[in-house]
Amino acid sequence: MQLNELEECIDLEIVKTEKRRLEIFLGILLFGLFLLCLNYIFFPVTISEVFLDERSMKLVIYASVGFILLLLLSRLMVGKIASCERPLPTWYKYYSIIIDSIIPFIWLYFMIKWEETGIFLDSPIIFLFAPIIIVSALHLSFWLSFLNGFIIATIYALITLWAFKNYETTHMLPSLVYYVKAIMFLMAGACAGLVANELKNRLTISIKTQEERDHIESLFSKQVSKEVVRALKDAGGASFKINASVMFLDIRDFTKRVQLLSPEDVNRFQNRFFGPIMDCIHDNDGMINQLMGDGLMASFASEEGDTPEKAFKAARDIFSTISQMNKSDWGEKIKIGIGIHNGEIIAGNIGNSTRQQFSISGIPVITAARLEQLTKEYNCSWLVSSNFYNDIKHMTDKGKSLGEVKLKGIDQEIEIIKLA
Repeated sequence: MQLNELEECIDLEIVKTEKRRLEIFLGILLFGLFLLCLNYIFFPVTISEVFLDERSMKLVIYASVGFILLLLLSRLMVGKIASCERPLPTWYKYYSIIIDSIIPFIWLYFMIKWEETGIFLDSPIIFLFAPIIIVSALHLSFWLSFLNGFIIATIYALITLWAFKNYETTHMLPSLVYYVKAIMFLMAGACAGLVANELKNRLTISIKTQEERDHIESLFSKQVSKEVVRALKDAGGASFKINASVMFLDIRDFTKRVQLLSPEDVNRFQNRFFGPIMDCIHDNDGMINQLMGDGLMASFASEEGDTPEKAFKAARDIFSTISQMNKSDWGEKIKIGIGIHNGEIIAGNIGNSTRQQFSISGIPVITAARLEQLTKEYNCSWLVSSNFYNDIKHMTDKGKSLGEVKLKGIDQEIEIIKLA
């Protein structure tokens, strides 16, 4: 993934975190407004003792409702941005930081002015700045979180200076305590910024890792069927047994065909030949286990138990494809030999910690290889075992038994069937 693509991906994630941040604030404010209304209804005397000016309580409610409406508007804007899959505009980021920081201070300013006391510097509204600074980390930007803490610290310090100069502060702590609070707000903003930076770094690593995994899985899926991938996961990467049909394919007289060609022409011929052949195998849910210069080994595994049918269709498609190839300008016509057998194979990763390769083995693999070699001896193109043929004979009537033969490396004789 390129750097600009990675940044775009992170920007889209920030849109999601902004939605979450706004929802958290809305929850906090709605809960606070609910508690305020309960106090106003059930403890009116206490409220009247706290607020001497009748405008104060109304301001608390109006400010809370106004803040909630602004957050709802912001949530609506972010929702539209998310639906268009666009990043948050820069102006919005600063707008949200400034709004979150300043609105509580508007309430605090009027409370001190109307009540003519600095005691409200210790009011519960101050605790609202804690979640404001903490949740600012969801912007995933150190400087935005730091700016949030800086604005809150600066305004709190200025209001403290103004309150101590103009209003009653007899029953309050020394002014130094409030300036220390302002410094703590600044430090909180810096800490939130560091957390935001760490979250962004971890998100970047996570996206890169997922991208690499997706790329590897994409490449691996071209070689291994989903059934095999699932079996590998279940086996924890170890070898496992699975029923499959195994195919071996060989190009006849390959050495004679390419001995006078340049390496580039040989490679061009192989790509031109194997590309369509591999498509035939992949289109029938097969996988290429091994690709040699003059042939390949493929296997077909399926939970539905239809691997013989898929292997048969793949081989039939291969012969049809080669027939079309021979009608084009190949020069000498291409001839191939195919051998197929099915049974229980052993599959898994073979190698060491430095390098591993997915491989299959077992009697079916050896049998399929021997059948392909026998196509030369019997001067035919396609030999299968009777075991395989019994599973696909409903799909063809061209099978011709050549009797039982003793294959090299196989103790038991098997009946072989000629299909082409």
